[in-house]
Amino acid sequence: AKGEVIKMNKTARSILGIKEKVRERPDSTIEAGEVMRLRAENGEILPPEQWPVNRVLRGEVMTGANTMDIMMKTLDGREILANVNGTSFYESDETLGGVVVVFRDVTQRRQLEKRAHESLDTVLKMAEALVQAPEDLSVEIKHTPLMAYTVVRRLADLTRSVMGNRSVGIVSIDPETQKLRPIAVVGISAEQERQWLEKLNELSLHDKLSGPQLLERLRANEVLLVDSTDSPPELIASDKGQNELQLAILAPMYTDTQLIGIMALDYNEEPRTRYTSEDLSIAKAVAKLAALVIERERLLTEREESRAHMLALRETNQSMDKFISIASHELKTPITTMKGYVQLLGRKIKTNLNNESSSENEQKSELLKMVSRMETQIDRLIRLEDDLLDVSRIKADQLDLHLENFNLADLVTKVIDDHNLMYADREIQLENHTSETIQIQADAERIEQVVTNYLSNALKYAPPTKPITVHLHTNENQAYVSVKDEGPGLPPEEHKRIWDNFYRVKDVDIQSGSGVGLGIGLHICRSIVEQHKGKYGISSTPGQGSTFWFSIPLSDEGATELSEKQHSL
Repeated sequence: AKGEVIKMNKTARSILGIKEKVRERPDSTIEAGEVMRLRAENGEILPPEQWPVNRVLRGEVMTGANTMDIMMKTLDGREILANVNGTSFYESDETLGGVVVVFRDVTQRRQLEKRAHESLDTVLKMAEALVQAPEDLSVEIKHTPLMAYTVVRRLADLTRSVMGNRSVGIVSIDPETQKLRPIAVVGISAEQERQWLEKLNELSLHDKLSGPQLLERLRANEVLLVDSTDSPPELIASDKGQNELQLAILAPMYTDTQLIGIMALDYNEEPRTRYTSEDLSIAKAVAKLAALVIERERLLTEREESRAHMLALRETNQSMDKFISIASHELKTPITTMKGYVQLLGRKIKTNLNNESSSENEQKSELLKMVSRMETQIDRLIRLEDDLLDVSRIKADQLDLHLENFNLADLVTKVIDDHNLMYADREIQLENHTSETIQIQADAERIEQVVTNYLSNALKYAPPTKPITVHLHTNENQAYVSVKDEGPGLPPEEHKRIWDNFYRVKDVDIQSGSGVGLGIGLHICRSIVEQHKGKYGISSTPGQGSTFWFSIPLSDEGATELSEKQHSL
């Protein structure tokens, strides 16, 4: 075996880049190896003893796991990666007769494998970019448009590196106006980026995608291949003119069923005439990741804005509550003093009535009426001041209860009698469904406040000619009080809101009594009932009046009496 090439097939000549016949080329393996500069896969030059042909000539069998991958420069100037195997054969006298060496060009296969590994690595990095904030960003700005820009730009840069693009541009679409908003671009100079931003400024989706079904296809979540004849040049960040553009990719950025942006990929100087399904899949996957980043940052920004708004509202409410508490306490003393002086003035006028002439008495009688009206208005101020104090106590969870056992029926009867005296021209009826006492353990003053508020509202909003009916009964260890009027009624959507603090129903006319209140009475009633572990509610239909009710647990004594009564029946 002299190392001379005896025969080479057509495929071998093609792989090695030999166009002439074998005998017309260097026929020594040493000469061929030197020309081809054989290297290991890591790029190191192979010494002659490691050349595949020489190894086989020494008797090695290069098959199976013992095959060899080498990098080589072909005789026509190409760089390839080849997988080599071979074996020797012997003459009848067991002398080496020659070797057979097989070359397989695995350049493309290895490139695909390398690209697959790079793609996987890139996807992992993209996933990291999705969930991690850059280390150089402070905690205060991690969820801001700057954060979205940084992460999206990182995705664009990774896409460019794995797919070999010259540039990658990402724009979002305003959901209301359909205006294009550039987010990030990589692969072009700062000046080119400025021009790209200017071209996209205030353009709408319809302005730039009016070509043949481009918009419809993007909205169908389809990745588009476009060229210089049908692509919207403003979307593609490139340093080439429109007529110089080769094929480019437009990938839709989708969240759920909404198109929120577009990723435009402009390929490099080497003309691309075809793209693999892998190219399009990677572009679509990256566009989806970018869409998720943008949507995530939008939601986080909205959450932060809502949180800031809630904090500001909470601080405002706290300031309001503090002001109400202070104002209520400050008003208490002058209002009490005014009431004392008015009462004193009224008594003096009454004392002097019998000692004056009839004309003077008539004047003083008118004056006495005025004093009485003043006292009524001061009483209203006192009730308002008490309500404001109650609101402050409720907010601070300091609405103290002084519990005692008493007969609820007696309390309700007393409240009705007081209102009958104050509103002699109104009809207030009590329907007591039980003749027994109704014993509860509660704060009598607070329960009276609830019944009074219910009655005052009924008198205020019901027509003066219509009666007000109060129902009182027991059921399952609960005492129930309800006040029914024949006023305008309320729609269902108002049934929950009327119990909120400072809420007033719009477009409801007051039939009699004082003007519109502050909208705190029912809120106080709700809080009082809740602190007694009771329930409250309203039954109302527009045009058919309203029934406000509440329930309070019976005391142990009252529950026992109710149980004994039920058993006796």
